[in-house]
Amino acid sequence: MRLTRILFSIVLMIMATTACAQAIPSGASELGQTVSKEYPIALSLRYSATISNAPPGTCGCFLMNGGSGEVLFYVWKHISLAADVTGNHTDLVPQSQQGLGLITYMAGPRYSFHPTRRLTLYGQFLVGGVHGFDSYFPRNNGRSSDVANSFAYSPGGGVEIGVKDWLSVRAVEGEYLSTHLPNDLNAYQHNLRLGSGVVFRFSTKRINR
Repeated sequence: MRLTRILFSIVLMIMATTACAQAIPSGASELGQTVSKEYPIALSLRYSATISNAPPGTCGCFLMNGGSGEVLFYVWKHISLAADVTGNHTDLVPQSQQGLGLITYMAGPRYSFHPTRRLTLYGQFLVGGVHGFDSYFPRNNGRSSDVANSFAYSPGGGVEIGVKDWLSVRAVEGEYLSTHLPNDLNAYQHNLRLGSGVVFRFSTKRINR
């Protein structure tokens, strides 16, 4: 039920974002999608919230707060390459005496489309790894550790609003995050990660100075 409310809130945010983008007065220049031939590199700084569950096999959702940094490189037409590092942490996992910290480092392709002058919608698929810390990770030998590493992947998408030629606002980004850190059940974790922030776009003129 809680997850349903969260997803409904995301839909409302996207609808509100679209309405706001259409209401912003148009200027003389064409803002375009986040990265292009004219703006081949973008840097994003965002607040990040991860909704996870514990203990393994249950639905006790809890929230981890953090931040994210991303670099975006133009590849071809609507396709770009995203490289992302995100960190989230909570001091206490429900039904335990442990906290939990996650740092993900992933990269992958992004497809963007540009329905209006200021609005960019995108979908992406990132693959990489996750570093877990400040928690309890059981081992096969009966011992445990407070740190662990595993493979991670994350399909998702988002909505951006262009403000200036060099600046956009990432109104909302949502992604499903799958990690495989050791636990007492099956070494699988399913997470929902949300974020918003600002995007700085760098033109070929600035890069070539």
